[in-house]
Amino acid sequence: MKSIARICPVIPSASFRSSILSRYFHQNLRAKGASLADAPTLRNNATLPSRREVNTPPALSLLAFPALLRSYLISAASSSSFLIAPSLRLLSWLAHSTTPWVQHNPVLHLILKKTFYKQFCGGEIPSEVQKTTADLKNIGFKGVILAYAKEIVLEKGTAVEAGKHDETKDVEFWKKGVLETVRLSGRDGCAALKYSRPSLRHFYSSLTQSCCRFSGAGCSVMQQLTEASAPSPIISQATTQICEYAKHQGVKLLIDAEQHVVQHGIDQWTLQFQRKYNRRGCALVYGTYQAYLRSTPATLAKHLAIAQREGFTLGVKLVRGAYMASDPRHLFWATKEETDEAFDGITESLMRKRWNDILRPAEEATSGPPHNFPTVDLVLASHNPDSIRKAMRIRQEQHRTGESGIRLAYAQLMGMADEVGCELIMSGRMARGNEEKSIITEKPQAYKYVVWGTVQECLKYLVRRAEENRDALARARQDRNALGRELCRRLLGGNIFNFKR
Repeated sequence: MKSIARICPVIPSASFRSSILSRYFHQNLRAKGASLADAPTLRNNATLPSRREVNTPPALSLLAFPALLRSYLISAASSSSFLIAPSLRLLSWLAHSTTPWVQHNPVLHLILKKTFYKQFCGGEIPSEVQKTTADLKNIGFKGVILAYAKEIVLEKGTAVEAGKHDETKDVEFWKKGVLETVRLSGRDGCAALKYSRPSLRHFYSSLTQSCCRFSGAGCSVMQQLTEASAPSPIISQATTQICEYAKHQGVKLLIDAEQHVVQHGIDQWTLQFQRKYNRRGCALVYGTYQAYLRSTPATLAKHLAIAQREGFTLGVKLVRGAYMASDPRHLFWATKEETDEAFDGITESLMRKRWNDILRPAEEATSGPPHNFPTVDLVLASHNPDSIRKAMRIRQEQHRTGESGIRLAYAQLMGMADEVGCELIMSGRMARGNEEKSIITEKPQAYKYVVWGTVQECLKYLVRRAEENRDALARARQDRNALGRELCRRLLGGNIFNFKR
């Protein structure tokens, strides 16, 4: 209490605090609509209980105070138009600096690791990654989507040529990094597979005119992808070994989307391995579809038709998109509203297992009754609370009417959209608590996308993420405000460290 008094010299009485919080909570519900945890589905016109009646704490009460405070401070900085530009320049300089006093400075390393790195990344070594995964599961997340942080992003117009690298050696090092990521993901987890992500070998940050010098799956693999040719026996065998190991470990493989120049090739390779491993009504391998691309509805419809015709389950990870800064602008929808409409329309079509105005059947598909729709497993990767709530409402309706649903999971990046992820967990807890009541609720499966690697490697990843989202100040402000409200609630309530699990 002494530490609280230093921050708040006068602590209001319990009744006064209760009245303030009650008034604040109900005003926010009227102004912003109920949260996920406040939106169960009713059966037989049962009365909808309020949060107080079901004794549900705020979603962000799941966070420990150090994590809550760190999240608030970082979101406050990232939501400031005054601070964001110099912060990005500083992070970019630190990430790409070759100065010895930067790369080998233990004090700077400690500061970065305890702030930005700890907020967004899972660990530098396996034991740290495993602890991060265990902490997230203790909060209530189903698991993690684990990815190795090293990656290369091609500049616009960069040519990819092969011939100077040993494909066997490059692919072998890349495979070892992916296999370790699969191992660390743990059962019921997921591993992200990215063909352009460098492996555990030395990372070259520059690209030459003659050949791209990086050590992911290698220049030869990148050339195959840009040409959309079939995978060579070397990369095909390596990917098969990764799939077999993931299958044995009970880990899903999510193949990340990449830049437009290689995406068509990645799609073809993803389908090849889905044909082999996505059998018996369950997906092991997932492809990623970016809703901000105008071509995505047609591409997805074509892949659905292939899956239906060849009898395998299409694994879909749906995202809004991540390469706006490096891909040609004409490929994207003109406005954010169009991207939102595409994302929500695709989500609804897949969840309801029927075509709509956004996701129309390909020529080789039929728009018949729901049982003719291809089998789909979906990972909905979004920080947009409106999109998540729309999906939750569809799910609740399906539970109420007895309509069968698809396998569905939700995902957000570690350190971002904590309120969305925590509300999903809280909604799942309400589902368990309402099993014997006249309320049908969905128990959502929530995941966090977690990157691992050294601080220097992860800084490059963080800079790219920040550059992609530098125009999303409104969302950052919403995150900051939600975190600030939870901080105030704990300060006023005198229970700073008494978080809920």
